[in-house]
Amino acid sequence: MWFEATAEGTIQLFTAPDSLKVRRLRRDPRASIVVAAPVGERERWLSVAGRTTVEPDGAHDLCARLAARYWDLDDPARADDLAGILAADQVRLVIHPETVSRYVY
Repeated sequence: MWFEATAEGTIQLFTAPDSLKVRRLRRDPRASIVVAAPVGERERWLSVAGRTTVEPDGAHDLCARLAARYWDLDDPARADDLAGILAADQVRLVIHPETVSRYVY
């Protein structure tokens, strides 16, 4: 799952507006995300939990930024994958952290 930590301290993701994830968040806006580090990194995992908002704007911009970070968009197959995602309706999920936990050894 692609995500972005913002300067405001929130976590952003994107998804289809009719996804099960969105339906559940509309009933109960609590969410969490856990990110595990690759082997060898000191910080093993980070967990962020809080209230989530479903934002109708900004999802395509977020998707394009994250695709450029994770994919080689000079690869025609990846560029086509991105075009397909951008052609679909998307919403932006924003987690407003209330609890942040981490494990470091």
